[in-house]
Amino acid sequence: MSVGEYLLALAVLAVGCGVQSTLGIGAALVAGPTLMTIDSALLPGPMLAMATVVNVRNALGDRELTDVSAWKRAVYGSPLGLIAGIAVLALLDEGTLTIAVSSFVLGAVSLQLVGLRPPTGTTAQYLAGAATAFSSTVAALPGPMFVIFHGHRDPGTVRGTMASFMLVATPVILVILSFDGRFELRHVSLAVMLCPGMFLGLALGRVLRPRVNGSWFRFAILGVASSSAIAVMIKEVAF
Repeated sequence: MSVGEYLLALAVLAVGCGVQSTLGIGAALVAGPTLMTIDSALLPGPMLAMATVVNVRNALGDRELTDVSAWKRAVYGSPLGLIAGIAVLALLDEGTLTIAVSSFVLGAVSLQLVGLRPPTGTTAQYLAGAATAFSSTVAALPGPMFVIFHGHRDPGTVRGTMASFMLVATPVILVILSFDGRFELRHVSLAVMLCPGMFLGLALGRVLRPRVNGSWFRFAILGVASSSAIAVMIKEVAF
């Protein structure tokens, strides 16, 4: 990695982690394409590791607004989504599944934008965890699916609940990646080397959070969710 590439990686990481610190999702969407171009080893492991630090900030900073009951139910529901994702991947083509999940996200976001309220209640909270785990497994899209169920809520509640959920899910994902040879010592060193960008993102989030609230927050997080789905679909179709 050249000096220019390193500085570019720091810049996109700062913006991506700033977005995640503000909305609860978005680091991989913003920083991922550029990081992949610089060094494909930066995704998914190092990116997940750096996003985990942002999730720690959100989980702690928004702990008083976190919906603990919704978090617990999402965690309890996630194994079902993980098992379903693994089973479906054994039966169907990954590219087809990715496009299907992305299309579902876009459809659900569109319905919310025209006024349809997302599902609520105890069952929906279990389903949020299962759906998030499933979409993570088959399409690497955890955030957008979670937003479908919680994007209408208070910004601090969304950030804190999503971050707390990902702090449980991410270690499991990293362990799976390590067994697959995609999160080894080299990947850890890359994450450590790029940590300054992540810390700059945390500082950026401190500036952005007070400015992105109310309806602005809802439109921003739904926009990031739909953009993530579109980006994944383009990647599957074009590449």
